[in-house]
Amino acid sequence: MMDLINKIIASKFIKWGFNGNVWSWFHILGGGVLARILIIWLDPGRTLLWVLIIALLWEVFEWYAEDQEEVYGSVERFWWDAAGDVIGAVACAVLVVSMVW
Repeated sequence: MMDLINKIIASKFIKWGFNGNVWSWFHILGGGVLARILIIWLDPGRTLLWVLIIALLWEVFEWYAEDQEEVYGSVERFWWDAAGDVIGAVACAVLVVSMVW
């Protein structure tokens, strides 16, 4: 049963979090650029923490600024999209920090 649940979760995350997410590239780019700027003044841990905080705050802004039903089709799809955005931004930030540090 858990295998089925995990497959469903992974399927939705890949489909809605990345493949169906036309703006994920922007969030990934933003995470990388922000990390590159922040690493000038902060240590790697704080840099990644700030990228995570800013990515989460951006998703909170999107929650209040957009109508989820109209833009994403459903609230569930918004959450998968937001998860993909945050994970993408932080993943790119990790890559940038590991290359710079």
